[in-house]
Amino acid sequence: MINMSHFGRRIAALRRTKAMTQQELADKLGVSPQAVSKWECGIALPEIELLLAMSHFYGVSVNEMIEGKNLLLDLTGREADEDGITYFIPKREMEYNTQWANEIIEGGWIKRNWNEAQENFQGDEIGKRIAETGGIILEIGAGPGGGFMPLILKANPNATVIINDLSMTVVSEWKKFLDRELNSPNLYYAVFDFCEMPFPDESIDCISDGGGILNCETGTKAQALKEAYRVLKPGGILVTSAGFVNRETLSRLPEKAQRELLKKRPEIFEDLYEDTVLAGFSKIDSVITGSWDTDDDDSALADLARSLGVNLRLTAYIRYCIK
Repeated sequence: MINMSHFGRRIAALRRTKAMTQQELADKLGVSPQAVSKWECGIALPEIELLLAMSHFYGVSVNEMIEGKNLLLDLTGREADEDGITYFIPKREMEYNTQWANEIIEGGWIKRNWNEAQENFQGDEIGKRIAETGGIILEIGAGPGGGFMPLILKANPNATVIINDLSMTVVSEWKKFLDRELNSPNLYYAVFDFCEMPFPDESIDCISDGGGILNCETGTKAQALKEAYRVLKPGGILVTSAGFVNRETLSRLPEKAQRELLKKRPEIFEDLYEDTVLAGFSKIDSVITGSWDTDDDDSALADLARSLGVNLRLTAYIRYCIK
C-alpha cells in the first residue's frame, strides 16, 4: 500500500533540491500548480507519464519516489523487523535496563524531552549546523533525551536521520512518538552497539552524539570514537557533546569523595580530546558551552555528589571533529 503522505513529502523534498517553486515545476510538467500541491499534500498521485518525467528530471526511479529507499537495508543488508526497527542485537531489553525502560514509558519522557527541545532555543544553532551537513545523519546513543536529534529535526523536519540506541525501548518509544509527530519518510530506527557499528567504511555523512559516547555501556570511549571515524565519509563530521570535571577540581575534594567518584563515575573526569585525536580526526574544534553545578541538578551524578557531601562543577562542551 502506498503511503500517500510519505510520497508527497518525498517529491516536495526533491523539488526543493532543484530550488523550484510549485508553480515552476507545474510549468515544466504542463500541469496546474494546484495539481502539484495535491501531490505534495498526499491527496493524489501523478499519472504515470508525469511520474516518468519527474523520475528523469530528479534522477531517481519511480519506485523510489513512490516507496522510498530502504536506507538501512541498502547500507547493512539487514531487513527491518515488523515494528519498523532494524535490530543488530537480540530483540529484548537489557535486563539491567528494565526498571529504567519502564520509567521512560510511564513518565512520558520522550514527549517531555521533545517538547523541551522545541521550546528551548539554546541549541538551535547546533541543530541547524548538523542539519545543514545534509546526507545521512546518524544519531548514536540517542537515549530518552534524543541527543541532538530533536534539534536537527527542529531545524529540518525532512532531514535523513538514523536514530540509534542500545536500548530497544528507547528506539521503539522514539519511533512511536515521531511517527505521530512528524510522519517523516526520512527517519530510520536501529538498535545496535555504537562501539561496533553495522555500517560499511565511509558510509555516513554526519554522526551526532549528544552524550552517548561519554556514557557508552559496552566497549571503551576510544573504541566508539574509532568506529565513528571509520564509518564517516571523508570530510564527514562528528558532533559530540559532554561535560567533565577538571582534575584540579577533583584534587580539591576530600579523599573519600575522590575514591568514590573515580570508582563509580570515572568518565566525568575525561574530556576525550586525546582519544579523539588518536581516532584519526584531523580537525577538532571544541566550543565551551557553559557549566553547571550538581547542587542545582537532579541527575544520578548529582545524587551521588550530595551523598558524598560535595558539589561538582561540570564544564560542558560541543566538539566538531572533521574526518
